[in-house]
Parts: sequence; C-alpha cells; structure tokens
Amino acid sequence: MPSGAAWGSRLFLVLTMTTIVIANYHRQRDNSIYREHYSDNVRMQNTARAQVSEENGVQLPPMKLPHLRHHHVTHWGPYFENAEGEGISESQTVALHLGTSALLDCRVAMLADKMVMWMRRSTDGVSLLTVGKNTYSSDPRYSLNFQYPNNWRLAISSVQKEDHGQYVCQVSTHPPRMLNTEVTVLAPDIKILDEASHEVRDRYYKTGSGIELSCIVRPSQPGSIVPHPTWKKNGEMLPDHVSVYRINGSNEELVTRFKIERAEKTDSGVYTCSLGQFSTTMVQLHVLNGEKQAAVHHDQWNAARTNYHESRNTLFTILTAFLFLQASSTYSL
Repeated sequence: MPSGAAWGSRLFLVLTMTTIVIANYHRQRDNSIYREHYSDNVRMQNTARAQVSEENGVQLPPMKLPHLRHHHVTHWGPYFENAEGEGISESQTVALHLGTSALLDCRVAMLADKMVMWMRRSTDGVSLLTVGKNTYSSDPRYSLNFQYPNNWRLAISSVQKEDHGQYVCQVSTHPPRMLNTEVTVLAPDIKILDEASHEVRDRYYKTGSGIELSCIVRPSQPGSIVPHPTWKKNGEMLPDHVSVYRINGSNEELVTRFKIERAEKTDSGVYTCSLGQFSTTMVQLHVLNGEKQAAVHHDQWNAARTNYHESRNTLFTILTAFLFLQASSTYSL
C-alpha cells in the first residue's frame, strides 16, 4: 500500500493537471466566443456598409476579419493599422504642399470605448488639437475629418509654413498608445527675372531709365492654392511711384511684376519677392548718375557675356597678327 506522502503527491499532480486542462478549456472557449462576437460585429458593419452603398450609390469595400493565429488574438486592445489593414507602430512621414488642404491618417482598430485625440509637438510644448470628433485648437484650419469605419483623420486647410513638425495620434489606453506623423511642407519655386527672362541678383541702371522686373512663382504641386507674391523694398512697402501688377497665370505659375517709369538714385536698394516668410528671393538694384556710371553693364549676366565677347575679339586679333607675322617671315625667306 502506498504511503500517505505518495498519495498526497499523486493527488497534487492530478489537481495540477486538472487545473491546466480547465484553464486551457476556458481560454479556448473565450477565444472562440471572442471570434464569434467579433465576426458578428463585422457582419453587422458590412450589412450597414451595404445599406449605405445602396442608399448613396457608393461602393464601400467590406470589412475583413483579421486572421487569428494559434487560437488566440494578436491584439487585445486598440492598435494602429495602415490602409491594407496591417498593424503599424513606426512613425509616418508626410510631405504637404504649401497652400493645399491635407489629411493625416490615423486608423485605429478595436477601439471599443477608448478615445482618439490628436496633438502637436513643438519647441513650445504639446498642444491639443482634437478629442474624439471635437476640435480644441484655436486655429480654425485644424479639424477632425472621420472616415468610416476607423480612420480618425486630422484635416489641415490652407497649409502654411508653420504647419511643419510632429503630430501625434493618441488612444486613451493605459499606458497611452501613440502614432507619430512627421510633417514637412514643400515650398514653391520663386525667381526674379529681367526683361530678357534671365534670373537676376544684381542690376545696374542709369537715372531716368525704366525698370521692370517679374517675380515668377511655380507651386510645388499643380493646383495648389498659392497667393500672389509680395514685393518689398529694404523690408518695407514699395514707394507710391512703383507700380505692381499681376499677369494672368495658370496652375503652373503666377507672375507679379513691378515697374518704375523713371528711375532715381533713391530707387536703389534691395527688392524682395516673397510668399510670407517661407519662399523669398531678392535682387539688388543700383541706380547711378552720369555718363561714366551709365557705362556700367546692366547686370552680371550681361557683364559676363560682354567680357566673353571682348576676350574672344582680343584673342582673334592676336591670332591674326601672329599669322600675319608668320606669313611675312616666310615671304622674306
């Protein structure tokens, strides 16, 4: 007959195995119940999507049931996913075009009763933009644009230079789950051209001559809503005698010109053409008195071209003289 200690060991082993079997049974049953519940929820949402599609004439793709591996769920709470329904955790990088309206995606699966909020990080700290579908930002350009079924998109209208930086989509779990989006803003190309459509940085004029320069702006993306550029002289508004007018442009470029009928020495200075503080270019104008100063070349491009022609003419003269001397020496011999 086995001793009492042996019977006690066997009883303990039986109880332990029974506990493990019961625990596995309950876990599998819970997983099965969860999957059935989630499947029913997906079917209900697909039925609702079908009704919305039929009523509005818009074809909405059905929701997909995520694959549950090894009889247990991959995610037990809210998680972020991409457009293909795959889970993501890494930061996103988005390039926005100045003047356009933009949407930052934040797809949250299995949200349940949790809350989604958008925040913005900057050197000044963290500012709250949205909570749920409500906007808390004092800037009216920010809002929440929810896209069914789970995309909590942050909408930014009329993108500005100051909109660059880091945006955070946060879910109110414990600890909070966050998805970072790094935003860069692409600026338009901006140039100052002279009457011959050459880009200029320095120009020389004699007093009494006419001045007309063009500022050309090409948006970083066709169709971007970009305002016409602003001309300034030495950082201040242009004098009254300087005329500014716009040329009808297109989606590819905007043109703003300024004109001075009769230039004076006081018109010398630094003229800038800019879109706020984001895209700026400049030209230095020099208005000179007298015939001697009037002989100064109009700009560096013309100066370089003139120097090139002068050097070529000098070389041609030297070569001609050399050939003439060679011919004279041969004839003398």
